[in-house]
Amino acid sequence: MEQRVKDIMEKEAYTCHCDQTLSEVVQIFSAKGTSGLAVVDDGRHVVGFISDGDIMKAVAAQKTRSIFGGGYSNMVLYDSESFEEKARALKRRNVMELAVQRVLCATADQTIGEIADVLAKKKFKKVPVIDEDGRLIGMVRRATITRYLFDVLFGEEEPSAE
Repeated sequence: MEQRVKDIMEKEAYTCHCDQTLSEVVQIFSAKGTSGLAVVDDGRHVVGFISDGDIMKAVAAQKTRSIFGGGYSNMVLYDSESFEEKARALKRRNVMELAVQRVLCATADQTIGEIADVLAKKKFKKVPVIDEDGRLIGMVRRATITRYLFDVLFGEEEPSAE
């Protein structure tokens, strides 16, 4: 029988609340040693997902670009803010301004193989696990699936049915 997500998921998923600031989110990243959080509402419904990559994109240097303005004129946009200025500007912004709001979630009864496929194709590190009402019940990470795979490959052999 194929193992299910519920058999390997982490039941204590790190989260932030949809009302928190990005400053608070970065503090949670640091304190928990994680790179992504499910964003939940008061009922623990998953309403977003924020990763360190989302924050990096917001503070990264933007290349200048030319926008065709019609006719013979172009408009050139310049990124004049420093990294530090961008970081300070993020401090008080709400997490939902940068969080992905269409979150791909798993259910506890999905197979580990199904979720491994999704993580590989989407290049995600983790996905929230939700119940039938959309409430967060855990998290499944790529590292957890890899550990399970190693157990299958190199763990004790199942006894033969002789």
